[in-house]
Amino acid sequence: MSASTSKPWYREFWCWFVFAPLGLWVIAMVATVVVLSSNSQDLVAGDYGRMGKAYVQGTDQEGEAVRRGIAARLHVDRQGGHVTLVMERGRDLPEALRLALLHPTEERKDLSAELRRDSSGMYRGGFGTAVAGRRYVVLESPDGAWRLRGELRSGGGELHLGAEEGGRGGAEPGRT
Repeated sequence: MSASTSKPWYREFWCWFVFAPLGLWVIAMVATVVVLSSNSQDLVAGDYGRMGKAYVQGTDQEGEAVRRGIAARLHVDRQGGHVTLVMERGRDLPEALRLALLHPTEERKDLSAELRRDSSGMYRGGFGTAVAGRRYVVLESPDGAWRLRGELRSGGGELHLGAEEGGRGGAEPGRT
């Protein structure tokens, strides 16, 4: 008679050979889900219909800026976040303007400020924080009647916004 000695299941080689890789795979997938959900990026807007309507409305607003002949020169102090705007052309200009510096990929890094006209006729304001990297610039009247757009390239602080040929406000090439 032979005495059979059986080991507990957790001491068997084949048990660990089969189940250990599966356990590691589950741990890796849970870690991946946690990392991806905590670091989500806003690269694509979810409401495409609303965005399409905003684009059409924005084109109308830019057309109104062209019709009014509005042009401006913007200076951004990137270290202090101070903004100075000189209106080069235009009529019926308000006492305050809305300025937005939009980050190309991360909505949480967007900045906005209200610029107020001082006694010299220049508009001034600030963001209260340093402005880093490339930004899309949107300047509009408080009532949203007209809008100028451009692109402030990384490292640059000067930008010309204005009624260009072809009906779009934007940055002049070589002046960013």
